[in-house]
Amino acid sequence: MATILIIDDDKGIQKSFSNLFGEEYKVLNGYNGKEGLEILSNNEVDLIFLDYRMPGSDGLEVLTKIKKIEPELPVVMITAYGNFETVIEAISLGAYDYIEKPLDIDKIALIAKRALEASKMSKYVNAVQSEQLKNHGFRKIVGNSLVMQEVFKSIGRLVNNDVIVHIAGESGTGKELVANALHFNGKRRSEPFIAVNCSGLAESVLDNELFGHEAQAFTGAVSLKIGKFEAAGEGTILLDEIGDMSLPLQTKFLRVLQENEFHRMGGVKNIKLKARIITATNRDLYEEVKAGRFREDLYYRINVVKIALPPLRERKEDIPELIDFFIQKISRKINKNFAPLPEQVKEKFISYNWPGNVRELGNLITNMCINAKGSVITDIDMPVFISKKTNEDFLSKVVDEFYMENMNSKNLLPLLYEKLEKLLIEKIAQEQNFNKSAMAEQLGISRVTLAKKMNPR
Repeated sequence: MATILIIDDDKGIQKSFSNLFGEEYKVLNGYNGKEGLEILSNNEVDLIFLDYRMPGSDGLEVLTKIKKIEPELPVVMITAYGNFETVIEAISLGAYDYIEKPLDIDKIALIAKRALEASKMSKYVNAVQSEQLKNHGFRKIVGNSLVMQEVFKSIGRLVNNDVIVHIAGESGTGKELVANALHFNGKRRSEPFIAVNCSGLAESVLDNELFGHEAQAFTGAVSLKIGKFEAAGEGTILLDEIGDMSLPLQTKFLRVLQENEFHRMGGVKNIKLKARIITATNRDLYEEVKAGRFREDLYYRINVVKIALPPLRERKEDIPELIDFFIQKISRKINKNFAPLPEQVKEKFISYNWPGNVRELGNLITNMCINAKGSVITDIDMPVFISKKTNEDFLSKVVDEFYMENMNSKNLLPLLYEKLEKLLIEKIAQEQNFNKSAMAEQLGISRVTLAKKMNPR
């Protein structure tokens, strides 16, 4: 049941509100500003009706104090008829709405309903943002190695800086996690965070996702669509795998950065870009520029500040801490307590090269915890390629067997590469249920390249 606080020195008005709301809501009464503020400090209130004229502090002073205590709490001012200067000042100080004397019961009921809905939504949004901040704060990026400490320092310097940030790193190193940390620890944390994967969408679809369209802009466009640049508002938009963006879209995006505005497809009205831009890729963009696949001017535009994420094989001292983190995370999720991984088992994890980086480690720990028969994870629960052999030993065995089978053949390197590539694609296809976007992401290639490899002519 929602709680409504009435702050008014008129007992007749207090009774009117009690009669109107008493059956549906909990009604609290304060007969002056001081009493009202005391009630607010001791109760969870969802809506306040506040009289402008009262003994002691006037309503505007009380409104200012309320907003310092509960900035999002809707306050409806009760004013004298025609007192528009008071109304304007009250709204400027954060009042939700106003009602005039003599009171209109129907209008009060309607305003109360809308204000309570707004209060409920505000509390929901605040709860979501609090959870997001908890999930994406610095402490969610695990690592005490020197290279990760430098990453933390970079994030700290950039959280409240609106400069474009480019995050580079192999697949699975945590690029989106860093982007989240930049957003949710900074001044834009209460605004939207929107991530767009540039490699998972066709050019026309990505264009529509980013810029949106007007109604009737093309066949089938029956209504207006808001694009991601617009939907991000004053928040942050992450363009992930920007290295896979087509050249025509790169040109269009460069214009957005240069002019700080854009327009919807089929539209003529320019819309100001208010969001912060973060880009990320697992490609070497400089090599892409030299190959003619990425615009040089865009490359320099987005490389104002770069955060380079190291692969897991270059920060192996973080692996024990990451293992503990993932075990605790999955323990909470499946409501099962696991003992810490024995040191000798952790050593075997450290010996592995982790081509899929932190994401691969997290997925493997999750799989082991789910399939473990008890609360202690042992060698039995580990994959053979980690528990029995190091990565180098495993690959050495594969090469030995291949050479014995093909020792009289020529062009062995392309033949081995083709064989391993085919086997890897088949394995990932099974693991990802033939989801081509997920397969391409895990392989670190575009969907177009994946299609060519799966269907060679």
